[in-house]
Amino acid sequence: KMSDIADAMTIIQPDSIDYKGARIVHASSFFLAGTEQGILRYDKEGHFMNKIGAIGQGPGEYSRFYQMAINEMERVIYVYRMDVSTLLSFSYEGNFLNKHSLQLPKKMAWKFYCLKDKLYFYYNIDADNESLPYMYAITDIIGNLLYSKLDESLDFAPGNYPSFPSDHIGLFGDTMLVWNQYSDTIYRVSEKGEEAFAVWGEWDKRLTPAKVEKEECNQSMIISTIFETVNYYLCIWRPYDIKKNRWNYCFYDKASGKLFNSEGITDDLWGLPSVFPYNYYVMDGREYLECGYPTYKLLDAWLSSDDPKIRKQAESIDEEGNNVLIRIRLKKK
Repeated sequence: KMSDIADAMTIIQPDSIDYKGARIVHASSFFLAGTEQGILRYDKEGHFMNKIGAIGQGPGEYSRFYQMAINEMERVIYVYRMDVSTLLSFSYEGNFLNKHSLQLPKKMAWKFYCLKDKLYFYYNIDADNESLPYMYAITDIIGNLLYSKLDESLDFAPGNYPSFPSDHIGLFGDTMLVWNQYSDTIYRVSEKGEEAFAVWGEWDKRLTPAKVEKEECNQSMIISTIFETVNYYLCIWRPYDIKKNRWNYCFYDKASGKLFNSEGITDDLWGLPSVFPYNYYVMDGREYLECGYPTYKLLDAWLSSDDPKIRKQAESIDEEGNNVLIRIRLKKK
């Protein structure tokens, strides 16, 4: 239940018409929203502050294939142009600073992070074009390659393979979490190296580290989200088989060593219609999970509630406004 892990909820409905469909990256005092119109900066309450660069082909501009990261120590926002392996730097106010070529082993890294003074790139497996896939790469802040990791346990036979990357790979402290759907192990990756911290047990829908044939992909598993918090690991997963597409929520309690698996988080506090977090971050010393909802979905759930406190929450939402971010504060233990 929600009351087992959380103690407060905040409703954020960002202003600005360009917000819809945004990818969110958090700093301690603001967040970035990556949209088809470019990158927008908002304060913690969702008030628009400024744009970061612009979509285009000119100097200091970027295409729609981009990822964002924030270097709070240097007060710099990085934009990774995925299709050309280029790094653009901007001030918090949106002024273009620098452009660097990234010495990456391949283009189109799926996720991009800044941890301390290094850039981390997480790759999706492209099994049709490589037999030994890259898992991740690390560069300095001007694009020089420091390290890259191949998954040497895998060898793909020729064929057309489905690819299901993790949508919301997590960060914890100064580490990036790494996983792919053909591996049984989740790693923490940092400047100190690589550490395996979770290994999935054997079951009848797992691949073994061996030569992978096309039909065996139906035996793989899809992980949408991996988060590590101070008290828990949270992994949201399901079997690849489309007939068994219900998501499973796997919680591991660090203190007790207990593992819990369920088909979702029941919100017994605020009446959220479903809880599918796609962000974990720390703000003002507290941990948060973040979920996104279309306005109609929240309004339908809250206005139909028998609880007057839950119905009152609907007053905070503009029915004609942008999609809503729900900020869920995790309990301290």
